[in-house]
Amino acid sequence: MEAAKIYVIDGKFAIELKAFAKIINYSPTALLDIVRRLLSKRIRIGIKWKKKWYILLPDMRRFLQLLDGKEVPDQIITTPSNHDIDLEKNWVEVVKRYPALLPKRDNEELARPRYNLPPVSPNPATGQLFMVQSSTLNSKTDLLITNVKNNNYRATTAYSYGYQISYDPKLMSTFDPGTAGSLNSTQLPQAFFEVCRALDAAENLRNGANPGVAPRNNISTTVSFDTGTIAVAATLPVVVSVGGDGSATISISDYLTGYSTFDGGGGDLKSTHLAAALYEISNILANAEKAVTPATDQPNNIQIVVDKEAGNAQVNANIPFTTSAAANGDVVISAIDYL
Repeated sequence: MEAAKIYVIDGKFAIELKAFAKIINYSPTALLDIVRRLLSKRIRIGIKWKKKWYILLPDMRRFLQLLDGKEVPDQIITTPSNHDIDLEKNWVEVVKRYPALLPKRDNEELARPRYNLPPVSPNPATGQLFMVQSSTLNSKTDLLITNVKNNNYRATTAYSYGYQISYDPKLMSTFDPGTAGSLNSTQLPQAFFEVCRALDAAENLRNGANPGVAPRNNISTTVSFDTGTIAVAATLPVVVSVGGDGSATISISDYLTGYSTFDGGGGDLKSTHLAAALYEISNILANAEKAVTPATDQPNNIQIVVDKEAGNAQVNANIPFTTSAAANGDVVISAIDYL
């Protein structure tokens, strides 16, 4: 990983948004969308200065004290845009909405979440601060995912990154793709990845067919061979309706009408378009993570946040994958069944 400059703003460290996006395996576009959405709610962790966006890094000791509900004195800083903020309190609000925005320690044993930001060290020649290698980024040979330790995935019997992976069929997660439908996957993480790829492709198809219309870029799917993870960030439009019994129902709008037909084939997914299918499979995958016992071993590779005021659902995921080579030399990417 290349060194990235750390800046000081009123006594607080800040890093360019693009560099921070790499640390948490987000696309810069998706991260900027979240930062702007937070700004609309007067939650400030990102600032724009001279055409560039920066992320303000919290004092971790004070942040964790606030996260634990402890009373600490106010600590106000002034941003270049002349806004007075308590940065750590803002970060607490961010974590409530988007837990994945702070990198987590890989082998965390404590019940409550703890977070690790990249350390910094001074450049003796210039006195500037630079980021050193972050412990939150792992090489593809290690592939440590939060709460999934040392490649010991529950259903895995043999594993070698880029070569082969074998499962015990009795322990694998199960997914029914139906018959002659849109999907072929038979395990949950791979089904999630398959829907993401299809929705991404549908956006590209729609954008290419309508060059004079504003593009739709509601999903970003990034496959990183360096970290061995598939990073997904999606923003889906939602409609909330209230039933006669007072219950609220969330439905996903088809923002790609004509390009996103989905056929569940009579299997587990009942949605009729890809955006709804992504929301449906995301919830199924999140529920499967919560079903892992004991609770301390539950992975948290997918997060779903519904903002009824903004009218959208945010899906963020980091899914481990492996690769293989097809007979014709094509590289095949397969999501690992980490459940």
